[in-house]
Amino acid sequence: MSVAEDDRVLLIGGMHCGGCARTIEERLKRLEGVSRAVVDFASGSALVQAHAAAASEAANVVRALGYEAEWSNAAEDDPLQELLQEQAATIQAQAERERRWRYRTILAGALWIPLECMHLLGSHAQWQGWSMLIGAAVALVCAGGGFFSSAWKALRVGTSNMDSLIAMGVGASFAMSAAVFLHHAATGDEMAAPLYFAETTALIAIVSLGHWLESRGTSRATGSLAALMGELPQHALRVRDGGAVEEVPASKVSVGEEVLVKPGGRIPVDGDVIRGTSSVDESTLTGESLPVMRVVGDRVLAGGIAVDGALTVRASRAGCESAAAQIARIVCDAQRTKAPIQRLADRVCAWFVPLMIAVALVAGIAWAVADGLSAGIVVAVTVLVIACPCALGIATPLAITVGARAASKRGILLRSSGVVEQASLVTRVLFDKTGTLTTGSATVDAMEMVCGSEADAVRLAASVEAPSEHPIGRAIVQLARERGVSLAPVGSFRAIAGDGVEGVVGGQRVSVRRDGAAAARLEVNGETWARFRVRDPIRPTSAEAVKQLRMLGVHVQLLSGDRQASAVLVGDAVGIDEDDCLGGQTPMQKAAVAEQHGRACMMVGDGINDAAALAKAGVGVAMGGGTALASVSASAVIVGSDPRAAAMMISIARATMRTVRQNLWFAFAYNTLAIPLAALGVLGMHGPLIAAVAMGLSDLSVIANTLRLRQRLAGAHAFTRSKGAAIKEN
Repeated sequence: MSVAEDDRVLLIGGMHCGGCARTIEERLKRLEGVSRAVVDFASGSALVQAHAAAASEAANVVRALGYEAEWSNAAEDDPLQELLQEQAATIQAQAERERRWRYRTILAGALWIPLECMHLLGSHAQWQGWSMLIGAAVALVCAGGGFFSSAWKALRVGTSNMDSLIAMGVGASFAMSAAVFLHHAATGDEMAAPLYFAETTALIAIVSLGHWLESRGTSRATGSLAALMGELPQHALRVRDGGAVEEVPASKVSVGEEVLVKPGGRIPVDGDVIRGTSSVDESTLTGESLPVMRVVGDRVLAGGIAVDGALTVRASRAGCESAAAQIARIVCDAQRTKAPIQRLADRVCAWFVPLMIAVALVAGIAWAVADGLSAGIVVAVTVLVIACPCALGIATPLAITVGARAASKRGILLRSSGVVEQASLVTRVLFDKTGTLTTGSATVDAMEMVCGSEADAVRLAASVEAPSEHPIGRAIVQLARERGVSLAPVGSFRAIAGDGVEGVVGGQRVSVRRDGAAAARLEVNGETWARFRVRDPIRPTSAEAVKQLRMLGVHVQLLSGDRQASAVLVGDAVGIDEDDCLGGQTPMQKAAVAEQHGRACMMVGDGINDAAALAKAGVGVAMGGGTALASVSASAVIVGSDPRAAAMMISIARATMRTVRQNLWFAFAYNTLAIPLAALGVLGMHGPLIAAVAMGLSDLSVIANTLRLRQRLAGAHAFTRSKGAAIKEN
């Protein structure tokens, strides 16, 4: 998904958990004039699509809920700076969240230790009781206040969240202990129930520790995006008239201006090399680890590093529209979207919390009737704490973020989180031929003359092919340029889909037809003059791409607009069976094939001629070395034009979704097993403390499993096992 013109980013502060994000999201969706709202807890932002009036009201609605809200206000004519500002705000919000939970953990932990010592002494001295009451109250207000604040914000809009469970649990535990002690202090009667001041403080400390570790895990899982943003070039050495050089913001470089890139410097704009030679490290953009040589006439992309030479580059795109900026924008947009499986988890959390409150009340009342008020409160508190679905809330978004970022590091850009889930289901890949499995830069390999002169044949053929965008036509035009042949004007030009072109050149009816015996046949006034044999080199990695896909258990087909013989020839060279090579396919026929195979189909094409097929396929992947970034039909973009990225994308998606399922299993299994134990009183009088530890361990299991995925994807370098996720660790 690409951000539309009326989409805006709202920076939100004060969210404590995924429940806060859901509360804000539901409230924004109910606002008149808002057509879409997606709130991302990890980045602390919301993507809001709304009319201008509603957009203004949206921020006020979020503030009314008790959260901080501010629209990203960078200059609208400088999207790169806006992007950098948004990411800086996200990093700041994550750091602030981590700092806040660290403070609460340390404060509650520091109070818990002396309170626990007093509790273990077992003395009934008044000073001891008052000290424990005051200490627990300080912990409740200063360290646990965030739980109550978050729960109150949710209650104000008629809903509940994860913090509602914690607030009710620690609140009930403290209230019961305070009531028992104050009654004892006022009357001198023996205390009717144990005091849980130490346990209340411990509960706050351990739950805060879980949130602290969760925020650290979130920062680590999403921190690689910050690294990408840091690699965006922000300054450029612009060459002025006369050769003088001035440093300007990269976003201020316009099309046609020249910039100097010193050895070791980062290329600030997309453009063409006009002076100099250097090896260029493009790993940030394409995932290719080895530098590539760039000379005069070569295209370079912003974000690459001139390793060992100086380059002068003429900008072909404005600095703020570079491929690097678009890559970062696509990655940021994908992070703010939700996969279908995440929406399912959100819906589960939405009804799970109220259900657990009801279970806690029923269990508490039953135990109070059977074994006294103290036992009932302990059981209710234990259920509330152990039922907190924090792990469920982070199980999916953490893993999806890690998978999407791993793909982007390899030059695979996913436009939404849902693409990860969809790509994991792919069992069939359809490849376009020209520009996908082949380089797309066709050249005339030979000419066979039938009549007339070779110079006239080249002039007439190139003249009628000049308006054409077909690779064969471009190859013939290039041949004319190489031979210094001047082109003549063409009239009555007509392109014939799947057959060729025709027109009038110098009063003669000229046509270039696709030929079964050769690549193209020149006819002048109905008479064959020459045949052109055109060669489109196969990409050196195409055969390996097909092999890797088959190792993943994926069926591979080739779709081509060229004749069947050409399709079969290329298919044979890369390892695709003849029956799976379909030639003579129009764009609509390609789209029909993609639609026929449904959601389990991936279409890989150049992002322009294959737009319809890319849109109809379950996953549309555009290739184009950066030029396909503008393709709105594709759900993913391969920046480096390496077809092996299709196999890598499926492999990463499968590994990611396997981790998501594991995370959800950890979260669901924990609750399924622990809640009955808590409700039945099996955990005893220390149940709340045990519940807090167990809840923290549940969070840690999800975070650790996600970080394990991150390490595996970071070290992925090969494909193994015929039908598995097929990423091998170093």
